[in-house]
Amino acid sequence: MHLRCRSSIALTSDVYDFLAALPDGQYQLPRHVGCDLQDEHDRDHTGFLQSVGEAEETAWWLAWDDVAGTHALVQVPYCCDDCVSVDACLLPEGHPGRHSSELTTVLTLPADRVLVG
Repeated sequence: MHLRCRSSIALTSDVYDFLAALPDGQYQLPRHVGCDLQDEHDRDHTGFLQSVGEAEETAWWLAWDDVAGTHALVQVPYCCDDCVSVDACLLPEGHPGRHSSELTTVLTLPADRVLVG
């Protein structure tokens, strides 16, 4: 497994209000979003916000640059990879780095460091 990026950003009220007004949103909107890409990627951070429609045919993402202080709401389909539902990639099409099924946010501790209680 490879680590997921740990950058995050709060949504502006404009972005939140726009997404909240979309008909048939499939998920509860976050007020804060984390980057979904592989750690140490070389592009803007990208975090999933909302899918629209029962078949989730439309996906909305927030892209942001920590250094420049900019952000953009983008509509990009999911990465298809090989389109097998068991390990389908839940990142945006054209993303850099590993696919979502290969990423984790948790480090595996060595056995001698695990506390059992």
